[in-house]
Amino acid sequence: MVLIIDEGSDFDAPLEIVWKLVSSEGQHRHDSQPNRKYEPINEVSGHISFDAMEGGKVVGRHRVKLTRVQPVGFVMEYVGGSMVGTKLFQYYVPKGKKTGVTVVGDATSQLMHGDQLQKAVLTALEVSYNEDRENLKKMT
Repeated sequence: MVLIIDEGSDFDAPLEIVWKLVSSEGQHRHDSQPNRKYEPINEVSGHISFDAMEGGKVVGRHRVKLTRVQPVGFVMEYVGGSMVGTKLFQYYVPKGKKTGVTVVGDATSQLMHGDQLQKAVLTALEVSYNEDRENLKKMT
């Protein structure tokens, strides 16, 4: 397992708007996650499935259980694919018209280890953050 700490980012939107985005899972886009599908489990959780890509080719499929902890953040648990066992918590800090974003957790992979895994997870988090910044612009 690799410790993941990704802190220091802000969304240019207040927490209320960020939370609307988090609550709209399945209704907004993440182009970095091809063939993304959301299946609700209950009012606060659901499964997200999407293709795992490497070098422009599909190399598998991830399945992530997403559990919202309103209004603090959400837990991502990888329950299918090469990263089974990865658990990340993304939490928010209200900053007036902005919202701070931090992700902490442990990552594991059947395909990567150590620094390579850490870099891959941090890169994926950055891409997802940038996609959510664009999604937020459509909401404000």
